[in-house]
Amino acid sequence: MRSLKLLIILTMVISLVAFSGCAENDVDTDDTVDSIEDQPPMPPEVEPNRPDDGEYIYGTAVVENIEILILESFPVQIHVIAKGYLPDGCTEIGDITKNMDGNTFTVTVETIRPADMMCTEAIVPYEKSIPLDVYGLKAGTYNVLVNSASGSFELTMDNSIPDTDYSVETEYMEAKTGDNFTIRLDENPTTGFEWSIEISDGLVVLSDEYIPPQDEGLVGAGNVHVWEIQAVETGTQQVNGIYKRSWENITGDELKYELTVNVT
Repeated sequence: MRSLKLLIILTMVISLVAFSGCAENDVDTDDTVDSIEDQPPMPPEVEPNRPDDGEYIYGTAVVENIEILILESFPVQIHVIAKGYLPDGCTEIGDITKNMDGNTFTVTVETIRPADMMCTEAIVPYEKSIPLDVYGLKAGTYNVLVNSASGSFELTMDNSIPDTDYSVETEYMEAKTGDNFTIRLDENPTTGFEWSIEISDGLVVLSDEYIPPQDEGLVGAGNVHVWEIQAVETGTQQVNGIYKRSWENITGDELKYELTVNVT
């Protein structure tokens, strides 16, 4: 009888231990599932542009979107703002390469990460400003590709300062005393460049006005500076102009305007 009681007690203890183990396994499984679901998604794998050298790991940055900024200047300056994220706290933006084929700019943004460094696993957002070389481009629409993001911009006019020899175009003219004549020169004050003219004593400036472009939507566009001048004395008179920034010294490479007026 005593043996039977011991057998019953032993059986009950074994059953309790087995039940407890199952309950603990169920709780651990639920906690593991919840922990996985709470973690942020890992960034997608990217193909490196060059092989790792043992010291650093190279990759291609994740670019989610780009913004194209057209600065108010002439010639126009354009910056591309690339926005995305880095996979951990050790990865940084590396080399940025830019190429142009036809009307398309292709920009590649690389990443660099020390190979043996322990890093936080949280993703890190970034924003990078990338200037484009747009001087000398003709008017038109241009596409921009930055890794997997794309955009476009439009130039409403040729993006270069005209190389004009004004001294040849307006070298000499005839006038009589009391005659008025007009000088018109291309100018774009948004660049800091302005025309400054000097006249001889036999001439008088009646008006001096810069006329901005009629289309206000042309960011950084220039137009024309107009002077109305009157001949007041006979003889050989002179108008000399120079196109420069007021705070810069004269170098000899500036655009110049030279007009000789024979007043009778």
